[in-house]
Amino acid sequence: MNNNKKLFLIDAYPLIYQSYYAYRHNHLFTSTRLNTSPIVNFTYFLINILNNEKPSYMAIIFDPSIGISFRKKEYDNYKAHRTKTPEAIYMAIPYIIKILKTFQISFFYAPNGYEADDFIGTIAKEAENKGYIIYIITLDKDFFQLITENIKVYIPPFKGKKKKILGIEEIKKKFGVNHPKQIIDLWSMMGDPSDNIPGLPGIGIKNAIKFIQKYGSIEKLLNSTHDLNGKIKKNIEKNKKLGILSKKLITIVTNIPSFSFHEEKFYIKKPNWCSIKKIFQELEFIKLLKKAHEYYKFKIKE
Repeated sequence: MNNNKKLFLIDAYPLIYQSYYAYRHNHLFTSTRLNTSPIVNFTYFLINILNNEKPSYMAIIFDPSIGISFRKKEYDNYKAHRTKTPEAIYMAIPYIIKILKTFQISFFYAPNGYEADDFIGTIAKEAENKGYIIYIITLDKDFFQLITENIKVYIPPFKGKKKKILGIEEIKKKFGVNHPKQIIDLWSMMGDPSDNIPGLPGIGIKNAIKFIQKYGSIEKLLNSTHDLNGKIKKNIEKNKKLGILSKKLITIVTNIPSFSFHEEKFYIKKPNWCSIKKIFQELEFIKLLKKAHEYYKFKIKE
């Protein structure tokens, strides 16, 4: 890959959670009983990206550390069903931040009131306008709505599966939409149990795809209920407000105020090898240290 105008944006928390739960039946501990499950898997994934893709521009994006998002203010049940974050994940974050610093990789917290999705969306659109090709590395299907000719979703390899890079054609084929932006309307009709977004009761994937292909958007569906009949008509007419609310919750913000993309803030500098050795030895990452050295050798030759 020629990465001169390629930007990799990593959606941090879904990958950290996945890293933790991948070991839920056999957690990894250091000799001092620190649970390193979320740290080791996330770091392994990160080093693989660095070694395989050799990006020049990258950032890891976290949700804000304080405050609540505008979505929670709009809908109090948003993400309300989620269980408490495991203590091991809270403990892991400072170590992950240290590792990012040693690798000289930029990381950002989304501004208060927004989520990492919104900040990633804003960065991606700004960078696209400046001629970059953007790869959003995530396990979150909500990012499909951002896909354009220059913005791709990169699903990293997990559990033996190969990586996937999804563009416009892949999304059109998978979901029967005319353009990835219609993913917003598709999820708005179906709802999203992972975020506790209600959608339109009784609408599953098959009906949602059928309505998208016929009407193109949830608004046009809601204005065309005279075409429907039976229980599905009653459900949709009764829950129009829920459908519109769901669309607002699902739509990723791409224009957070007071943000400008400055490429120098995303450039990956030469790693600090002494610091890498120190933190990896503390965490007892012997095998990962060898993989990290591969990347370090490449970087110092740039």
